[in-house]
Amino acid sequence: MLRKKQSSILVNGKTVYKAETPQGWAIVIMPDNILIDNYHIDKAHIHPNPKKHIIKEEISEDNPEKVYETVLRHLYENDELNLDNLKRELRK
Repeated sequence: MLRKKQSSILVNGKTVYKAETPQGWAIVIMPDNILIDNYHIDKAHIHPNPKKHIIKEEISEDNPEKVYETVLRHLYENDELNLDNLKRELRK
């Protein structure tokens, strides 16, 4: 049986989902469909283009709680998703 923890929150018109399983974690920003996860390569990365899921850009933070906080803070402070700025924030 797969154990999964999942939560979501609405921030400035964006729904942010967080899911954790024994195999890894994922954070999704909707409706933009931006995925941040550590599945497949065991290193945290962002999929910046929802139409080309194979594109992955590494991020420096691997703690799902810290990534989640960074995403939420970004949305609260900017009132919208600025993907370039978010990627910079996740690489710090």
